[in-house]
Amino acid sequence: MTYDSFWDFPPDEPIARHGEFSLTLIRPPFPGPGVQPPAHDPEEARRFVGDFGTIEGVVEELAPVPATDAVPLGTRADLDLVRVGCWGGVTEIKDPALAPHSGGTFPTLEQAELLERRFPDAAVVASATLDHAMTYGAWSIHHPNGARLFAAGWHGEDGWDVDGDARAVLAAFGALGFASDADLDLDADPADFDWNGLARACLKGVTSIDRRSRTMSVFRVHRSEEVVGDMEENWLET
Repeated sequence: MTYDSFWDFPPDEPIARHGEFSLTLIRPPFPGPGVQPPAHDPEEARRFVGDFGTIEGVVEELAPVPATDAVPLGTRADLDLVRVGCWGGVTEIKDPALAPHSGGTFPTLEQAELLERRFPDAAVVASATLDHAMTYGAWSIHHPNGARLFAAGWHGEDGWDVDGDARAVLAAFGALGFASDADLDLDADPADFDWNGLARACLKGVTSIDRRSRTMSVFRVHRSEEVVGDMEENWLET
């Protein structure tokens, strides 16, 4: 069985929409605001990607890339590429399989919960958006002290799923000041709330978010049939 055997679309099929996706795991001791963690560890990246829940196995490892480079999504083949940065206790993965499915599948939440069980003393900040006619997004923020927040919905529309309190997670991450600096309106309606701003503020509370001069490993992976099915609907079907 080849790594792409579950795909119904050929490798050169154009991507139908755009999105952003990232999950960051921060293990103790947390570096703290603005503190740069160590250089990238490729061996740790290989271990992490091999155990990540959206991935069945690694097909090949490609050349590393700057962490600040945009993730190019042009064709179906690009959906099997993931990036992993391991900087000391900070691990970040960019995987298009994290994109939320409007039918109610939320990989950001699923993977955050899996990592929480593996690393109960770590923090997780995950966010993913997908641009349809409107933007659909999902955010999962977990702190080891028990503070949790999950939010998902269509930007500008009613009917959001929200579980948790923004102030509580900001306080847990020591990030209320960063939210204030960013003029984050904590009383905004979920449909208009700056969820990406909330995620950035939480990250700033425990580590630097400056990725300049940093590198990430790149892997081509294969997926389960279930993951491939959701990714086809998300990224390829019009």
